Amino acid sequence: MTDKFKTSITNTNSNSSLFTQEFAKIIRRYKRFCVYIKRLLEETNRSYNEINDKRVLVSEKFSEIKLSEVNREFIENLSSRPVALIICSQTYNGKARFVNELLNETLLPESPIIKNNDIVRMIRIKHHVTTGVGLNISGSFELVDTGGVQTAASWSTVPREDIIVNDEKDCRPHRIDEDNDQYETALLEIRKPLILLGNDLQILITPSNQKLHIKQIYSQITEGTTPIFVYIIDQKKLSDNDLEDLRLFRTVTTNEPILFIRIDQKNSPDNPSLNIDETPCVQIFKQLFDLGFVSLVPTESCDETSEASSTQFQSDIIDNGLSNFPLFLNYIRKHLDRLAIRAVSNLQCSQELCLDIFNDSAFEMARDMLITPKRLNYTREKEKELYESLISLTNSKQNEIQKLILEAIGEIQERLIDQACSLEISGIELTDQLTVKTTRDLKKCTNVIQDFVLERFNKAIAEKLVCSVSILHEDYVGTLTRCLSNLERNQDDDDRSTSASEALQEILQSAYQVNISVPTNSNFFKILIDKMKELFRTFSWSNCPRIDPDFKRSVASTILQNLSEAKLAKGVCAQLNDRIRMSHENFDTLLKQLEHRHSDRLKSTEDKQQRVRKEFTPKIARHLLESTSLKDLIEYGLPKLGRELGRGQYGVVYECESWANQRLCVLKSVVPPDDRHWNDLALEFHYLRRIPEHPRVVKLIGSVIDYSNRDQTPVLLVMERLKRDLHAALKHKLPFQTRIQISLDVIEGLRYLHGLGLVHRDIKLKNVLLDSFDHARLTDLGFCKPEVMMSGSLVGTPIHMAPELFTSKYDHTVDIYAFGILFWYICSNCVKLPSNFDICPSKDVLWSRVKQGVRPERLSFFTDECWEIMIKCWQPQPSRRPYLGEVQEKLEDIFSKTIPNV
Repeated sequence: MTDKFKTSITNTNSNSSLFTQEFAKIIRRYKRFCVYIKRLLEETNRSYNEINDKRVLVSEKFSEIKLSEVNREFIENLSSRPVALIICSQTYNGKARFVNELLNETLLPESPIIKNNDIVRMIRIKHHVTTGVGLNISGSFELVDTGGVQTAASWSTVPREDIIVNDEKDCRPHRIDEDNDQYETALLEIRKPLILLGNDLQILITPSNQKLHIKQIYSQITEGTTPIFVYIIDQKKLSDNDLEDLRLFRTVTTNEPILFIRIDQKNSPDNPSLNIDETPCVQIFKQLFDLGFVSLVPTESCDETSEASSTQFQSDIIDNGLSNFPLFLNYIRKHLDRLAIRAVSNLQCSQELCLDIFNDSAFEMARDMLITPKRLNYTREKEKELYESLISLTNSKQNEIQKLILEAIGEIQERLIDQACSLEISGIELTDQLTVKTTRDLKKCTNVIQDFVLERFNKAIAEKLVCSVSILHEDYVGTLTRCLSNLERNQDDDDRSTSASEALQEILQSAYQVNISVPTNSNFFKILIDKMKELFRTFSWSNCPRIDPDFKRSVASTILQNLSEAKLAKGVCAQLNDRIRMSHENFDTLLKQLEHRHSDRLKSTEDKQQRVRKEFTPKIARHLLESTSLKDLIEYGLPKLGRELGRGQYGVVYECESWANQRLCVLKSVVPPDDRHWNDLALEFHYLRRIPEHPRVVKLIGSVIDYSNRDQTPVLLVMERLKRDLHAALKHKLPFQTRIQISLDVIEGLRYLHGLGLVHRDIKLKNVLLDSFDHARLTDLGFCKPEVMMSGSLVGTPIHMAPELFTSKYDHTVDIYAFGILFWYICSNCVKLPSNFDICPSKDVLWSRVKQGVRPERLSFFTDECWEIMIKCWQPQPSRRPYLGEVQEKLEDIFSKTIPNV
């Protein structure tokens, strides 16, 4: 060894204990995170299986939230596979020097024992209670016959012959490339008591001078491990072969970073001492920069919270070997954190998507349960109206139909007679004089002519009639058709009846479209045709006439002359009337069946909605709270508690100087006593976290679950720090103008939440925080939920609770009621209970009086404008309460009057 390298070993030895401890701490920390992540994966999978079993989501939506096979395997492999330092280098000696320095012992032989052109096998170094070596070929294990060198007393440095590839020792190579005759040589496994490694860390050294493709080496070296790539640069610059290998490495894996460590070159007869200057370091950095491995922007400046950065962690470069241990350990910690964050981010994205889909499906179910009964009622009413209108029209339309028939006869008579004259009659035998030989043939001739005439006449009448009635279809049937279509479409696949759907469409077509415009639909005029045929049969034929054009003209004219438009009109109207009545009765029966199916479906939908609201949404929200908190813990660590600022029933609020690159925070430490409180906290965290940053809502910075406390597991919510709450501010009195401004801020915050579909449900003095300029922000969204996800729970602070909260059916207007009570306190400029409520001995009595209509009393100094806002906001009927926009306009009016004229 050189004197410099010996000095490095000496320095390493003096710090080896600290280095080993820190390295072991990093690995233990990483493995602890992996255990948490695996548990979260198992719990999430169990919840997803329940969701699938209960059919809460349709299969298409469920397939969206499931973790992909790749992501699931990645998470499972993190906890089951050991971490492996993959040591690469320009030369074998560079790798050996680095490993020996890392382990603080000369475990691997170096130059001149190992020559630059020696073919060196792949090496794995593992911690074991006893010392030994062995060859591993394609998964099989074989001890190497080294004359007893496996014993700890026999050697401190692995013998050269065990490192170098020997054809006799590699008698069972495994062919890995049939086309190029490339073979996998045996991997040398070194087992030795090495405290640095422990059971969760290995060192893998890539082979040297073996003619293998980088893809093959990567596959072998990373199998069954979680790799961390370290590339030792021990030459003045990267050669063309080195650069090509690095380019190939980047094509094999686009996201794997590499830690480049430059060590000083070793003086030897083959490699004389080089002039020491700054050029090699700069040149190597430029080469790595051109390859895209390193950047001029430090990795610390990158936003590692983003999804892209979690998968594209930058490579780094360290100069002067391991003399700067903190940089090496910092890189290892960041790399392992990146892997853990990537795993937990996969879970987090899946859980967030699941909650979003739950929210959307809850909205759709609520909409379905509201609209479907209205559609059914609308359908019944409009069909009845349509039926009565059509019956009335058929009874009054006879004269119009008679005119249509007369018009049709007048329009087609001459043309029809001319067409009949040239009609070809086949299948009869005529004499030379064109007469028929039998009565049967004569009858056939007349039947052919009359069928022809009646067919053409039927078509003309149908066209006239359809043109007349088509307006009815547009005016009366269009909306009904769409409504019925929606009712059919809204049924679940299992509940839909094809026959019912077709029957409803048949009703519409038969009853209201009056579809008689084509010959195939001529059954509508069957009775009409039969009557006209009977009329024709009354004609007498004493002599057999000539079957010539005159005969055909005569038959056709006789038929048309004997048609009675009055009788035809009466028959058409009667048939329309009968058909509509029959269709109405059939429609009514099928609509009742449809109502019954929807009733059963809506009951199932309501059950499913309750299950989504009360069971699965809180459960997935809790998983999300854990995964997001774990991600924050990995990235930022545990926040440090400062002085206590406040205390509640289930938690304590502490000061926190800084966390997650944010200064002046407050830390809300909550220990949920049971699952219900866990769920409430998880939902608060989820909805607050998803709210985009807004000046009227307190910002949530992040959360951490403190697993280190074995007796209890506190959840630490870190939020921005404000000056005080409104309760404390009113104790010290505030100017009227400031109080109106605070009221406006609260209204603005509520309008923002309502615009996102959220209901706060706990508006009160202590949930309004003030900044240093006395601008207000809403906080404590513990009861905040989307309106469609509210299950009717009795929540809130008694004095601020609207009367409908006790009926379990309420909406966003409960926030307007609560603001009315809050505004009373703001206008009173104190925190004392209203006298009307102060006399109540218990909250049950208070609630009873509220339901009876008791409200806070009017104080003598309340202005008419302020009192009007209060009494409108706390109206007992939610529909009579004002919109928040109206309240805001009135408050702005009041505020403008407080500003002195300039």
